[in-house]
Amino acid sequence: MTLRTRWQQLLGIRPDEGRTVGLFFLHNFLLGIGTILVYVSANVLLLEHNPARNLPLAYGAAALALLVAGRLYAHYEHRLPLPRLAVRGLQAAVVLTAVVGGLVVAGHSVGAAVAIMAGYRVIYLLTNLEFWGVSAVVFDVRQGKRLFSVISSGDMPAKALGAVLAILIHHHTDVLWLLLTAFGAYLGALFTLRATFRSHVVEARPAGRGQRQQAVAPGLQRWFGSSRLVLTLCLSMLAVAAVSAGIEYSFFVNVKHRFHDQAEVTRFVGTVLALTYLLALVFKLLLSGAVLDRLGVRRTLLALPVLMLAGLALYAVLGQGEAGSRLLYFCGLYLGLEVLRRAVFDPVFLVLFQPLSPPERLQAHTLVKGLYEPLGLGLAAVLLYTLHSRPALSQEVTFGWMLALMGLALLLLYRTYGHYLAELQHALSRRFTPAAAEAASPEAPAAPVVEEPAAPAEAPDIPALIRALADKTQRSAATDHLLRLGEAALPHLTQALSTATDEAIIRRVALLCGHVAQPASRQALVALARQPQLGRREAALRALRNFAPERAAAPLFQELVQEEMRRAQLLLHGQQATASPDLRSALDYELSRVQQRLFGLLLQLYSPPAVLDAQRGVTHAARERQANALEILDNLIPRAVYQGLQALLEVRPLADKVRTFDRLLGGPLTLSEPIETTIIRSGEAAFSDWTISLALRHAATMKGVLGQLVQLLQSTSPLVREGAAQALARLAHDHPARYQHLLTAHPHLADTLMHHAAAASRISATERVALLKHTSLFVETPENVLSSIVPIMKEVSFPDGQQIFAKGDLGTSLFVVYEGEVGIFTGPQQLATFGPGDFFGELALLDAEPRSASAVAHGPVIAFRLDQDDFYDVMEERSEVLRNILRILCQRLRRQNEKMVS
Repeated sequence: MTLRTRWQQLLGIRPDEGRTVGLFFLHNFLLGIGTILVYVSANVLLLEHNPARNLPLAYGAAALALLVAGRLYAHYEHRLPLPRLAVRGLQAAVVLTAVVGGLVVAGHSVGAAVAIMAGYRVIYLLTNLEFWGVSAVVFDVRQGKRLFSVISSGDMPAKALGAVLAILIHHHTDVLWLLLTAFGAYLGALFTLRATFRSHVVEARPAGRGQRQQAVAPGLQRWFGSSRLVLTLCLSMLAVAAVSAGIEYSFFVNVKHRFHDQAEVTRFVGTVLALTYLLALVFKLLLSGAVLDRLGVRRTLLALPVLMLAGLALYAVLGQGEAGSRLLYFCGLYLGLEVLRRAVFDPVFLVLFQPLSPPERLQAHTLVKGLYEPLGLGLAAVLLYTLHSRPALSQEVTFGWMLALMGLALLLLYRTYGHYLAELQHALSRRFTPAAAEAASPEAPAAPVVEEPAAPAEAPDIPALIRALADKTQRSAATDHLLRLGEAALPHLTQALSTATDEAIIRRVALLCGHVAQPASRQALVALARQPQLGRREAALRALRNFAPERAAAPLFQELVQEEMRRAQLLLHGQQATASPDLRSALDYELSRVQQRLFGLLLQLYSPPAVLDAQRGVTHAARERQANALEILDNLIPRAVYQGLQALLEVRPLADKVRTFDRLLGGPLTLSEPIETTIIRSGEAAFSDWTISLALRHAATMKGVLGQLVQLLQSTSPLVREGAAQALARLAHDHPARYQHLLTAHPHLADTLMHHAAAASRISATERVALLKHTSLFVETPENVLSSIVPIMKEVSFPDGQQIFAKGDLGTSLFVVYEGEVGIFTGPQQLATFGPGDFFGELALLDAEPRSASAVAHGPVIAFRLDQDDFYDVMEERSEVLRNILRILCQRLRRQNEKMVS
């Protein structure tokens, strides 16, 4: 592992993010050099004469200038694309730096110093809006939590360097050189910004979203927008900005009182600033992410106001002492504020904007930084200037209003967290779906309204109706009848869940119990979820989506969550241990089933709408929706469960996932046997038939699982039966003595094997899966899912010239070519030719309509026919199959439209 890789891992930077983070870090470093040098220049001049009066004047002038600049920026934000706006903002900063340099040359009066401080604040605002505007669009909310502290640390070494330079300043010509250096740094930042635009599409695209259920009052929307999150952020930043200005003022005034020589003042202030920025740099890079992970968003956000309230309260003890101890107190207060704000508060504060749509995000940031932060600065300026004429009361009253405003900020930021979660859900909610429908699962339809049936003339045979669920010709009528019976059928339904052996019947009965919302049906489904057969657990969890969580059942579901986490750990270790790529891919599918079961369990423990929004979001193609979904989970479920689920959801190296689960579950897992043996031993209760068939194929030895082989030979799955038969054939060849012992222990085994050999098709089940996988219709469908289609694949053959179907025939089947070629005709015109691996007639799977063309065999043809009725059964059980059919049909329709347009 290279030093660069180790450094990136330490900072939480992923390999594909390295260049982006480097550009933003350099960009912020150059901006930091520029702003700190202008800041030092202003303070050198302001601290020369009467800072108790001059600093409030500078704050007031800066607040007015910031309000004007903020309004101008907001005006152009609505009219210019973000890249052009960012470049114009930096260009304006360059021009203002030149103006400040002119002021330094022109005069050394208080007016010039105040103007320079105002210019510094405006430059800082423009560079801040430009940098964070681009960052907010390039990074999503999850990246923001990991990387905002890293990219924003670029200005810390620059500011520390500027503070050191301040120590070396002795006269005004030095200040001019600092400003020239700042001018060059801004030009460098401009070139870095253009390099960023070449690497990324920087665009604030609007996102269609529904109306907020809890919006800001109409009278306030002109000032805050419709989001309550923005309202609390604006007001809290106003309070924080005012207190920050008050603490800075108190620090500078007490430094001036302690040191009368200007060189000593500059040296002391420069030393404190250098120490502050170096501490902030270390904290940002190494500790900020860890603190956020451990404390979460709310606690990290509240750290600043809580600690500042404690620090301000200490004034009653430490602020009344002698001048030396008072100076140390103000020095520590200022240093603590700057470190907390730069390293902890600002990155998290900026993350809170990320759930908003990109245009809202930029507008809200401009509103906070360009309007309410200047208002806070202006408020502090008025209070400080008013009080400076009364030295006896100034300090005490100043600390009084700072305590009050910081308390207000604490209250507002405490409420901000709830609004943040609401914005995350709003970002994931469906645009045109009523709020009541949000709780419905995308996979399981909402429970139908079951009316109380009229008393039937004679009692229905409910057990017969339940048995009819296995017959596709009677299933629909039986399901409707049982739904109409409702509670009357419930005792029989719950009994079937505990006694039935047909897995298809159990799944359908579980769905029916889910539609009868009664305590007895819930109890039966919870019992089904506890069974070791994972297929039954999945069916129970799907049905339980129609029930609200119950506190009494929470311990049970928490125990099942831990069981699924341990299962994920086993599967990950199995992936790491096996040498077979096919088996690793199959275990990846098993992990996706673990993920789905975890979501089902979380629905029984936490807010169902929030969990469902997150579940939809993590599978969405848009990166930003995925990030918002993960952020919802991060703030909703226990930290350990979230980190495990995140490891399953994100694309990351297998070794990282293994380490994550080992850490979460108390240490490394040692496999007591090969993963293939574990799969065979667990069987169909815990694994899909494709995974079992691969384990049977790749197992190095069958020691310890011979009894399971005999059982698997009786499986209803052709893949499992085929794999078990092949494994026994290998055993007979490699270990004849053990094979004979097995025949002796199971006298009927030889007859079973002979029957299997006689019934085996010329084309094996494994070959059928491979054929389906190589068709464009199913190329993205996992083999674990395709295995469910194998039982309904009917092998058919046609001689040369035979018509497979004619134009106008009622289409009810899809065909997949295994050998030979098939021509598609409309009259004498040949439209297409299909060979091995191709399919035709796919529209018949979804709609039984007359064929639009004829199909004729070109030479001998062997194909597989998939009938509509059978395929509907598969799609009912495996939604992935239906999604792939629709995707392919949409692609074909799109291509046809493109041809028509061209």
